[in-house]
Amino acid sequence: MDKHQHWQKLGLSGLLVCCSWAALAADWCAQPELNVNGLSKHFDSTDRPPGDERNEVNTGLGLTCALKGVGNWRDEIEGGFYKNSHFTTSFYAAYGIYYPLNTALFAGLRNIIATGYPTDSYRTGIVAGPLPTLKLELNSAITVNVSFIPKRNAIVFANLGYRY
Repeated sequence: MDKHQHWQKLGLSGLLVCCSWAALAADWCAQPELNVNGLSKHFDSTDRPPGDERNEVNTGLGLTCALKGVGNWRDEIEGGFYKNSHFTTSFYAAYGIYYPLNTALFAGLRNIIATGYPTDSYRTGIVAGPLPTLKLELNSAITVNVSFIPKRNAIVFANLGYRY
């Protein structure tokens, strides 16, 4: 099995796990939200050599589970998978905490850990850290989540959430 087939099988496994978790989450989760992972924008294009392109369509699925909150703050856990900037499948888990700026907009941090990154850049292939995030509730069912990776070659990425 070549590396591409291996990652395809991992992606399919991630989809099955995510769908199974989504079915079970309604029983224990205060407010389950299915996330369609999607777009990113890399701001380091001038630093990369020709042919070293980044994937800016980061397809995948995730599930967010709202927790009980901490005072005025909302908190949640999240897990899922996506096709990362290096065109490989990443699996991730996160804990987010958000403060309401108004009735529809929340600002906070997502503390995330993700697999699937090249080992020439990262010793383990795993990245982790806090990401400043905005969560916009378009209505009671649809959210847009935008996170910022603050590093030299900054990245902004977004996903769409559906609460069920």
